[in-house]
Amino acid sequence: MLRIAIILVLFSLTMAKINESVIIIGAGASGYSAAVRLMSRNIDDIVILEAEDRIGGRINSIPFSDGYIDLGAQWVHGQDGNIVYKMVHKHFDLGTTPFNERSLTFVFSNGTKPDQELFTNISQINHDIYTGIEEAKNFSGSFGEMFLETLREVTTNDSFPVFKDLDPKIIEIMKEDAERNINGYCALKSWFDMSAELSAAEAKIYGNLYNTWKKQGYKTVFDFISRKLPKPSEYIDIESKVHLNKKVTNIKYNASDVNSKVLVTCADGTSYEATYVIFTASLGVLKKYHETLFTPALPENNILAIKTMGFGAAGKIFLEFDEPFWTKEENEFLAYELLWLDADKDEAKATNREWMLGISAFFMVDEFPNMLEVYIAGPKIDQFEASSDEKIINDCMWALEKFLGKSLIKPKAMTRSKWLSNDNFLGTYSYPSMDAEKAGVYHEHLAESIYNRKNEPILIFAGEATDGMYPGTVQGAVQSGIDAANQVCKYCRNAP
Repeated sequence: MLRIAIILVLFSLTMAKINESVIIIGAGASGYSAAVRLMSRNIDDIVILEAEDRIGGRINSIPFSDGYIDLGAQWVHGQDGNIVYKMVHKHFDLGTTPFNERSLTFVFSNGTKPDQELFTNISQINHDIYTGIEEAKNFSGSFGEMFLETLREVTTNDSFPVFKDLDPKIIEIMKEDAERNINGYCALKSWFDMSAELSAAEAKIYGNLYNTWKKQGYKTVFDFISRKLPKPSEYIDIESKVHLNKKVTNIKYNASDVNSKVLVTCADGTSYEATYVIFTASLGVLKKYHETLFTPALPENNILAIKTMGFGAAGKIFLEFDEPFWTKEENEFLAYELLWLDADKDEAKATNREWMLGISAFFMVDEFPNMLEVYIAGPKIDQFEASSDEKIINDCMWALEKFLGKSLIKPKAMTRSKWLSNDNFLGTYSYPSMDAEKAGVYHEHLAESIYNRKNEPILIFAGEATDGMYPGTVQGAVQSGIDAANQVCKYCRNAP
């Protein structure tokens, strides 16, 4: 009996020393979700390396006015099947940006207003074409081609009398308005870059697409992910695992040696070793740096996914005024939808304001009655980011005064995003590109892990771009982090 007891003690001591370690690259929603899942499964030897001087990744809530506004992810898109919504909705009173409840105010760039009912109907048709994207599963071509083909069918169909005898210029303005909205929603330079077939394969989002965090900002989600909310007693201390200002420059792995650990080196010269690495940095970072980031080079399948999957950029501007000039005119104001005329487009291009042609609307911000927000995408997003703050304000006021046909007082405060020029992101979120369609590549291919000779994953990819169901969203990022952690738990001997 004594001998058996000694053996059991020695065995328990040996097992206590087995402590597989994990390095998570990126302290965004995906990295945080992975860390929480690991720590809840008794895997505590974790280091999170974050290149920025803050946590959050592409969630970036900053103090502005009397609350927080979001320069990155802003809305909880959908309700049914949304892991973020499920996590928070019973414990947080989400607000909404009422795009589906209120009519837009359509304005021409010469200061006049078109027939509001006509353009409301046109806008609804545009929206119906977009939300019916799942019908394009067998359409071999770009989203823009699909949209225009469908629109041609609609505008020549007697079932839609709104288009009968309609001025062709109006139909052209309608097309341009639709493209601006699609480019903004999907972070595109052009809707001809996005695959209709691959877009249709993504899971449909049900429920309100624009749930907001009111004045608290999307940063609140990290309290829910780490379980600080709704029960602080269940809090998992992720913050203590995070090392800020740690830009990773190389990840060295040896898939042929089952005893070899992965070596991660940072720009400041520090290095870390771990049994597993979960990589959650953006697809933009992978596109620019994958050749130098990984030693040896990644397998050809991973590289093909990195090169062909789309990664776009969208921008935001928040303008705070002393008082809302728009409520004096509109009973239930939501947004000024901008309809550009040719002469004014030419003027914008001639005066270094071409970036403004990527703006679809100036719209209200939930819970901030004196604030307007602008969402920007399109081919001149780099011009927007390169412009000074003073120029951005002046350009916005130039547009507002032109479209509204009157002089306005400048905003008292302005802030904006710069995701494309930030070397730690190089854009905002992924989209299914035409290149990916041609190469037969989808989000799941980007998520393919690197395995050692024992068929254990040593380098695991996560982040919104790796989630095939809800790419481009926070719920996709959260789910991908959980999935990555589950891969580790499957092989880690510490996990129960």
